[in-house]
Amino acid sequence: MADFAGYDGKSNVPSEKRIVFKLFVDGANAPILAGYASAGVNTSGNPLNLYVASASRVSQGLFRLTLTHAYKNHVSTMAHLNVNAAGQQRFCQPGPVANVGTSTPVTVDLFVVDNTGAVQDPAAANANNFISGEIVFADIAAC
Repeated sequence: MADFAGYDGKSNVPSEKRIVFKLFVDGANAPILAGYASAGVNTSGNPLNLYVASASRVSQGLFRLTLTHAYKNHVSTMAHLNVNAAGQQRFCQPGPVANVGTSTPVTVDLFVVDNTGAVQDPAAANANNFISGEIVFADIAAC
């Protein structure tokens, strides 16, 4: 079980752990986590990304979050892309979740896709270009 305290909430998921995240995206460049001085280095203690160890760009339109803990069961991932670019029809969708049920920290992939479902990079840097969302885990033996 993860060794951090969560905030009490109403849920039907036993031992639920909710992780919220926000990363600023910049075309084909590495993303920067909100509240971080640079990618993967939490210098401000921003609680928004407190349990996200790092964010990286793996390839065109594919971003990976590495979390700080291991979790037993993945419940859901929700992600939204916000861009400030005229006419850009791009969306964010969750991708594979790896290392669930192991002692290794979990990784979560996020895809940016266009209207046809093709993976594309988001627009170039702008203060309003970001991906935000929430990942839910259940830290119980069987779910």
